[in-house]
Amino acid sequence: MMSLPDIYTSASFWASVATIEAAAGAWISFWSTVKASRKQAYDSVLNLLTGIEAELDLVSAWASGEEGSHGYLQSKTQQDLVNEHSDWFFPTRQIFTFDYPLLQTVTTYTQLRDLTPIVQPLVFLNDALRKVFDLHAELRTFANSHPALFDSVSKKLSKTPNTFTTDEQVYMNLIFGLNKRIHHDFIGGADSTNERCLYKAFRKAKTAVAQFKNTFKPEPLPRWYVVLHVASALLALNGLWQMARWFRIL
Repeated sequence: MMSLPDIYTSASFWASVATIEAAAGAWISFWSTVKASRKQAYDSVLNLLTGIEAELDLVSAWASGEEGSHGYLQSKTQQDLVNEHSDWFFPTRQIFTFDYPLLQTVTTYTQLRDLTPIVQPLVFLNDALRKVFDLHAELRTFANSHPALFDSVSKKLSKTPNTFTTDEQVYMNLIFGLNKRIHHDFIGGADSTNERCLYKAFRKAKTAVAQFKNTFKPEPLPRWYVVLHVASALLALNGLWQMARWFRIL
């Protein structure tokens, strides 16, 4: 008949086995937590990119983003613009702006470190949008601050033929000038010398986001984790081997 070990020996043995298995289990738990955390960070960046792409789709209409569009070319003369955009004289001409909260808060992203390659293009795009919308607000303020001229010009523009007083002509020319600055200067086109005009800033940002999304991968775990994986596996096997010996299975 096999004699049983004394209580002290049994307690010491099982405490040792429990310690070995707990160490292996602690490493696996830590590794799983780190892996899940990095996967969550990766998914968070992808979700953010989805929102940014949605806002870029909205910006596209303002930035002449259609395929093959050259935007508002600088080669156009003043007379060309007058002929092509007679509506720029209209005080009633209204452009509806939109919100773009992700582009406005680029530098406050919690994922800023991961998004480093696209931060600058998005900041420049936000700046270009802000300038366009600020000048548009200035145009609306100017047009609406002269109610008598607004009313008389609007009525005359709806009739043909029409003649305008000197004050009305000055008023219309100022409105045209503000529209020209918004579209011709701030939005710009393919031949714009201003690299931060909306036309060019939008395309650089869109290209940067697409390239980043195609190459972005979850942050890999450190290679030295493999060593601890091996050590953890050896500890777990050692614990099982010790238990097998205890029960005389081996």
